[in-house]
Amino acid sequence: MTVGEPRRSQARRDLVDRVLVELNALDPYGLEPGAEDGAPWDEYELEAVPMVRELISAGGITGDRVDAIWTAWFGETLSGRTDPSRFEAFLARLNAVGPWPQGRL
Repeated sequence: MTVGEPRRSQARRDLVDRVLVELNALDPYGLEPGAEDGAPWDEYELEAVPMVRELISAGGITGDRVDAIWTAWFGETLSGRTDPSRFEAFLARLNAVGPWPQGRL
């Protein structure tokens, strides 16, 4: 953790990691996170954190919310970047990662 970085509970860190597993499996840019010659395992963490926030606060996440988060970082939608069936499967896996805890982590 760097100076000025907010501390996250272990439970929240675990949720971010679970979302990262799904983002890494989708890997819309072919960066191969975690592979020997690929990007760092946590390459998509900046996108995973707001997805976790949405999953916790809303109890799930829609494709529109995922696309809004993705567009804020990349200027394009994640659904437009991936095959529609892969995107829908990704969304289903994200929503199945719960149960999402109530309250602040």
